[in-house]
Amino acid sequence: MGKVGMCFHPDQDRIVTVRECARSQGFPDSYKFFGNIQHKHRQIGNAVPPPLAFALGRKLKEAAGKCST
Repeated sequence: MGKVGMCFHPDQDRIVTVRECARSQGFPDSYKFFGNIQHKHRQIGNAVPPPLAFALGRKLKEAAGKCST
């Protein structure tokens, strides 16, 4: 780990970009983050990855449907 919320690139001598970080978490390229670079990295790091959130929501909806019948 570099600064809080920032990771070093595995092959290059640099910090992973905000977009690379977002892609690794499953955010679409159209998703906007706000603030400075450190804030953006923190937002991504603290987020529930969108594909995971979608899968959890789908399973919760499925479970709720089973409970109501």
